[in-house]
Order: sequence, then C-alpha cells, then structure tokens
Amino acid sequence: MDAETGSDVNAREVHDLRSTISALRDSVERMRIERDKVVQEAVAASHQEVAQLKATTAALRQALEEERNDKERQIQEAVRNANDEIKQLKAVIAAIRESLEKARG
Repeated sequence: MDAETGSDVNAREVHDLRSTISALRDSVERMRIERDKVVQEAVAASHQEVAQLKATTAALRQALEEERNDKERQIQEAVRNANDEIKQLKAVIAAIRESLEKARG
C-alpha cells in the first residue's frame, strides 16, 4: 500500500466519520424536536383539561346555588303557608269561642 492509498483511506474514514457524526447530530436534533413537540402537546392537553374542569366546577357550583335558592324559596313558601293556616285556625277558634260565649250568655 503506497502513501497516497493510505492517505486516501484515512481521508475516506475521516469523511465517513464526519458523515456519521452529522447524521447522528441530525437524528438527535430530530428527536429533541419531536420530544419538545410531545411535551408541548401534553402541556396543551393538560391546560385544556384544566379549563374543562374549571368550567365543570363552575357549572356545578351554579347548579348547587340554584338548588339552594330553590330549596330556600320552598321553605319560605311552606312557612308562609303554615303561618296563613295558623292565622285561619286562630280566626276559627276565636269565632267558635265567641259563638260559645254568646250561647252561654
């Protein structure tokens, strides 16, 4: 093997090694880009899920508040009805007493 042939072999090996290094760098960069994309997608999905959960929480809170208000209205109506009935019964009792007193007197 003469000096030029050995030099050519070395030059080819260096060229091949540089090509391999370049290909590996490209591969690493593509993997890094893909990883970053996956991370960004996961973060976006997480943010979307958080937003949906907040919206669901707000809707449930609103529904609960409406239910409480409805129950409070029902209670107030029941109390009002009971008070009206009490007044009517007192009026009936007073009329019966008056009627009994007239009958006795």
